[in-house]
Amino acid sequence: MKPIKYSVRIPLVLSIVLLLFISPRIYAQCSALTEAAMEKANEWSGNPILGQTYKVKSWYVQDGDSLSLANGHRLRLGQINTTEMAHKGRPEQAYAQQAKTQLNQKLQQQKFIYLQLLPNIKDHYGRWLVRLYDGSGVSVDTFLVGQGLAYVISMNEQGAENCLWQREEVARRNGLGIWQAPVSRVHAAALLKPNLGGFMRMAGEVNDVSDSQHYWYIGLGGQVAVRIPKHLLAAPGFNIDTPKKMQRWVGQTITVRGWLAWRKLTKKQLKKGFHAGVMSVSHLHMLEQTPVLNSN
Repeated sequence: MKPIKYSVRIPLVLSIVLLLFISPRIYAQCSALTEAAMEKANEWSGNPILGQTYKVKSWYVQDGDSLSLANGHRLRLGQINTTEMAHKGRPEQAYAQQAKTQLNQKLQQQKFIYLQLLPNIKDHYGRWLVRLYDGSGVSVDTFLVGQGLAYVISMNEQGAENCLWQREEVARRNGLGIWQAPVSRVHAAALLKPNLGGFMRMAGEVNDVSDSQHYWYIGLGGQVAVRIPKHLLAAPGFNIDTPKKMQRWVGQTITVRGWLAWRKLTKKQLKKGFHAGVMSVSHLHMLEQTPVLNSN
């Protein structure tokens, strides 16, 4: 039997760097709304339809990635994530106020702003997930990412637009905003404790792998695991559809971004090896570095 050979997949960000050198103008901006789309945009209502473009004439910026509307509805920019404002005794994170200020300045004195619903429509806080555009139809998501004030996130299987990932890599290479601050560092997963959660980047050596009916749980040492839907890793490029194939990741290093949530485990769960800290991934974009079996 030939020994198993591994190669580390070129991380998404490295692929983007190569693309930028080949086509330096591709990353400049995500597509803006056309004048026709803005003219046909409907005013926001309580029952928006996926795929439609809407205009809003009254809003309040809550933080760098969320707004409140006059009718009580709340919006969340669904393809980006900014750092956290001070909340419930937790201190403000680096660049959170700058993101809010820049968003507010970008949108102020606009007659209308425009938005499009994302496929998953709402988050668990009941906020509408949207792409946001200013009064000229320019992508606000791209603006914040380009300033180094937001991470790109893929919260559903559709994933964030490639232009956003490309824009993030430019900001990252230039050390803008969060990319020059400790807040963006990659945490060692095995050292994470329940007092540190929320959005972060983390990395670790795969220590163990378990599964449920629909998910793989990839333990990174300590108390933390990454949860990934089985069908994502069964897709071409990974082709992981059995526990034996998944076990080949053990001993390899992965880097991932997302929200780390902690749960209280029962004695029975602890005995079975459950992980208290779980980061759920709904798109492979959120895996910044992943080992794959060498086809050779």
